[in-house]
Amino acid sequence: MARKGSVKNSPLLMLLGLALVTAVNVSEAQEAEAYYVSNVETIVQSKCRDCHQSGGRASYTPLNFTGSASNNHAVFEAYVDNPSPGARADRVLSKIRGASGHGGGTVISAGSANYQVFEQYMAYFDTPDPDIEVPGAPTNVTAEAGDRLAIVSFTAPRDDGGAAITSYTARSSPGAKQGRCSSSPCEVDDLSNGTTYTFTVTATNEAGEGASSNPSNSVTPSQPNVKRVALEEPVAREIHTGVGNIRGWAVASDGITKVEIWIDGVYAFDAPYGGARGDVGSAFPDVEDSENSGFGAAYNYSNLSAGSHSIKAVAYTGAGETKESTKQFEVVRFPSPYIAASDAVDLNAASCSVESDEITIVDALIEGDVYNLTLKWRTAEQGFEIIEIR
Repeated sequence: MARKGSVKNSPLLMLLGLALVTAVNVSEAQEAEAYYVSNVETIVQSKCRDCHQSGGRASYTPLNFTGSASNNHAVFEAYVDNPSPGARADRVLSKIRGASGHGGGTVISAGSANYQVFEQYMAYFDTPDPDIEVPGAPTNVTAEAGDRLAIVSFTAPRDDGGAAITSYTARSSPGAKQGRCSSSPCEVDDLSNGTTYTFTVTATNEAGEGASSNPSNSVTPSQPNVKRVALEEPVAREIHTGVGNIRGWAVASDGITKVEIWIDGVYAFDAPYGGARGDVGSAFPDVEDSENSGFGAAYNYSNLSAGSHSIKAVAYTGAGETKESTKQFEVVRFPSPYIAASDAVDLNAASCSVESDEITIVDALIEGDVYNLTLKWRTAEQGFEIIEIR
């Protein structure tokens, strides 16, 4: 025996309900056709068919009638219900009273008995719009902070109010800054770095804006954590010899505490830091003291063996993080790592030629040995560097 109350959710009752709705729809369609046959068909045959039939003046239109009343009702139904139920009902009424560019002019005067018949007939095709309400509130609102902005994500409300949601609005607290989007996420701009915000989101459809969501998590926009180091000399993949420079720059949002120099994987020394670098200051105006971010030291490349080497600058930030810049370079050198004697270089018997930005010296006498040398202009060093010793 079934329990009390169980019948209302039974599959049988649901099927019966569906059948009832279908029956009502069929009944309304049958009533519309019956009304047409009894009241409208005679008007169509006497007023409209001369033009609206095969071979008539209006045969090019969708409204083409025959001697069959049920067929003519179907013609009206197909026309009036396109693109949606009742969409062209007003157009039919406008045409028969001579408006909307009707080629046949006024067929039935507005307010006449025949016109009222057509009004009643068109009413069968009208489908009342369902009641539309504002959407429900979005859920699962979360925020992620950026630089003067926040990205607000959310889940669309389950209840759209009976109409498509056209937009969402995210609002900040404090400040009521707004960001709109058509779907998750919304971006809210023009926030203040260092200020803590929460965000709510609303949904909007044709009925208006719905209720606000619960607040998001708290976030604090901030300037991105800058951490950069650039090793400018020695120049990557170029040749160096003798005494030159090791130099570059380093910046970080939380400051630079030191810069280490490593050569061929071995720690060499800490490079002095704090040199004036106006160009770096212009590139990083929001980083404190970035205009004094240079590091550099004199270095004798001839202390290295001839051939390939690597150099690495390691910058340490105030938080103890590191950032590296590594270069590969070549070394050419004389047998002595440092030529100190003033008379060790004799160019009296040497000759010189110039091509482009290179100078070639032939038969240079250096510490008693004869060499051919090639020097090349280096912009980074603002001078000529020996790039070949033969």
